[in-house]
Amino acid sequence: MNAIGGLVRKGDISLFYLFNRKIHCDFLDFLMKNITHLGSTTFTTLLSLFLFFYPKEEVRLIGTKMMISLLTTVLIVQFIKRTVNRPRPYITFSDIIPINPPNCSYSFPSGHTCAAFSMAIILSKNFPPHSLVFITLAIMVGLSRIYLGVHYPTDTIIGATLAFIASNLLIMVGLI
Repeated sequence: MNAIGGLVRKGDISLFYLFNRKIHCDFLDFLMKNITHLGSTTFTTLLSLFLFFYPKEEVRLIGTKMMISLLTTVLIVQFIKRTVNRPRPYITFSDIIPINPPNCSYSFPSGHTCAAFSMAIILSKNFPPHSLVFITLAIMVGLSRIYLGVHYPTDTIIGATLAFIASNLLIMVGLI
């Protein structure tokens, strides 16, 4: 098991350096600094509240579902972050210069990615023709977190997986 863990860790670090150090350019710096906010607490809260207070009943229902899904996934992510205590890449490696480093020093799992996928899943269930756009934006949020130096690839993969599992369980049991 240690050999597998070592391989995963080595691959995680290699992929991190590929996204964080090897493909930087001004355009991607601009894009990633901005797209990452789609998974932020501020954006997800404002979008949920906007939908919740929208005049049409069916849109308000989507806002409610989004709030329940986001609250559930945020609680799960924060519990895991404080249990695992994985330091962020820029804390572990001195050659990493993060762009917009967050206040929380724990990396695993990615809360931004989890929130982005949580929203994407709810929006995709309600607007199926646009699901490719929602999922693509969520993937971009995950990639932005690696590019910006604040998460490893496994942080974002697990963040997306948690959102998928939690949101779909909430749908299956009828809570959203």
